[in-house]
Amino acid sequence: MSRSFRFIGAAAATGALLIAAAAPAAAWPTPLTPDQTQYLNAVRGTGFPGDDDQLLLAGLQACRQLYGGQARAAVVDATAAQYGASPEQASGLVNAARGTICTQAPG
Repeated sequence: MSRSFRFIGAAAATGALLIAAAAPAAAWPTPLTPDQTQYLNAVRGTGFPGDDDQLLLAGLQACRQLYGGQARAAVVDATAAQYGASPEQASGLVNAARGTICTQAPG
């Protein structure tokens, strides 16, 4: 009888792990905010390389640099270098980010 209780316990534990592992997948992806959607619509026309996830990441990184006190030109240069974009593409991305997702950032 002890063996059957162990088997039932193992089966229950396995089921709990499967349910726990499935929970995070059901919560992803996170919906975009209206500001993020507006940013993506603006930055897509700049020719900046990458998919939407990369564009969001690059824009948020640009915002963080601006909020950190870096000059706009330095942020453009860093963004272009990090993502292999032209200065014009990086400038368009920084402008789109400043106009939508980090409107209070200096620079």
